[in-house]
Amino acid sequence: MVKVAFIGLHHWHAPFYLSALKAMGHPVAAVADRDAGMCEFRARAAGCDAPRYTDYEQLLREVRPDLVFAHAPHDEMTDLADWLVERGVPFHMEKPMGISWRRLATVAEKARRKGLWNGVALVSRHYGLVRRLRELGEGLGRLQRYYYGLFAGPPVRYPEWRCEWMLDPGRAGAGPLWNFGAHVIDLFILFGRAPVVEVTANWTHDIHHLAVEDLCTLRLRNRNGIVGVGEVSYTTPTGYERFLSLSTDRLQVHTATPGKGTIKRFGAPAEDVDGPEFADVYPVQTRDLLECFAAGRPPVADIHDMVATLRVMEAARDSALAGGTPVPLPEG
Repeated sequence: MVKVAFIGLHHWHAPFYLSALKAMGHPVAAVADRDAGMCEFRARAAGCDAPRYTDYEQLLREVRPDLVFAHAPHDEMTDLADWLVERGVPFHMEKPMGISWRRLATVAEKARRKGLWNGVALVSRHYGLVRRLRELGEGLGRLQRYYYGLFAGPPVRYPEWRCEWMLDPGRAGAGPLWNFGAHVIDLFILFGRAPVVEVTANWTHDIHHLAVEDLCTLRLRNRNGIVGVGEVSYTTPTGYERFLSLSTDRLQVHTATPGKGTIKRFGAPAEDVDGPEFADVYPVQTRDLLECFAAGRPPVADIHDMVATLRVMEAARDSALAGGTPVPLPEG
């Protein structure tokens, strides 16, 4: 059985994975955060009774985990990833893995040279309908149109979850753009099978009046000239809303629940898909991660996928700060 430890718990997603492992009956060998209070808070939230550590080196020395689930504020993620890579520790990290794509690219290159197994939580890839589209491979066809909207509730929940840093753009990177914009960008790159070469973004601050934006609208153009549109926000009074719509030269999909929907095909029968949705995607991803790691297979997404996505996120932020000026992304 894979020996799992958690290092760095200053992110509200850590309990999602702790709870998923508990539901699977998979033990957690240890949890660690330099803040003892945060370590206790997150572990207790997930009903985890694993030994607590505040010294990461001590945990590695005494526990010797096979795989580390790594969580931290956005501005500390790249340093934590680098620390794990330097020590040759396989890991899975919450997105976006940092606030600078160039710094993350350096760590990604270290990991590549070492052949170090790593994964990143680009969980939209695990939604049932998205997973089916991935399985189609070349059968998906050539992307022609793309829209993905992710709308969440007020950001007041982050201080309640002891993640006040999420409201500080210096630490978080931005608001919803950095929080879940990665999912919108990642799927456009994945299904478009081409890098993004130009980004235009606009954002607003007129709902919650915070330093981080309420809404960010993205226009992404890839190397093939295909345009993707994304929206991410804190604009719903409660709960979440999601909308995924794309067309290729072979099919079309439009769904408000990316876990299920209908794939409509030109000249062929439609296909209904029903699979993991937001509430159960983390257990699915956790199981898949462990199975991939144990079998020596690559995960669904890794640090290199996050570098490509983070590069676009930075360009989007630059564009929004410049009032929506298009930002080119030279290839190479």
